[in-house]
Amino acid sequence: MKKGIYFAIAICAISILAVGCGSKPTSSDPVQGSDPASTAPVPSANQDEEGEQSQEIQVFYADGQLYKLEQSTKKITFEDDSDKYSKTFAALKSNDQTELISLWNSIDLLSSTFNQGKLTLDVHIPDEARLGAGGELLAIDALKETFFQFEEISSIDLLVDGDATESLMGHVELEHPLIRE
Repeated sequence: MKKGIYFAIAICAISILAVGCGSKPTSSDPVQGSDPASTAPVPSANQDEEGEQSQEIQVFYADGQLYKLEQSTKKITFEDDSDKYSKTFAALKSNDQTELISLWNSIDLLSSTFNQGKLTLDVHIPDEARLGAGGELLAIDALKETFFQFEEISSIDLLVDGDATESLMGHVELEHPLIRE
């Protein structure tokens, strides 16, 4: 009789452990596989006769299950550095690949300023754009991976409606500024 009870308790414990482990990744670094910073080509800009420059950049999106980030190459066209960062954010919002999810698609960029290595992005987050803790962490990582590919950016200060908030969407602590690692 005691063996049956111990056996039932062991089965319940293993079932609970299996269900808990399968729900969300526990890694603090959601980017898996090779290091995208070491494999991504260094962005180079080309200037045309109208004064506009074009550049291929790496933009990071979530996979279909929100487990990890995937990179995609986009081409942006811009006039100056401030326009380059606005166009990079626009590329981060848009996605033409159905298997990848843009975590910034409903978030509006109010302003972007760059001064002495520090990029300040002021965003507005409508209620329908808020994500859970895992999605919020991936969104911050996607932003960092996308913007830190530019060598001139050493830090990013992410503001919400002009304020340096403790969290982007209420789940993950937001550092001010985010520092290149």
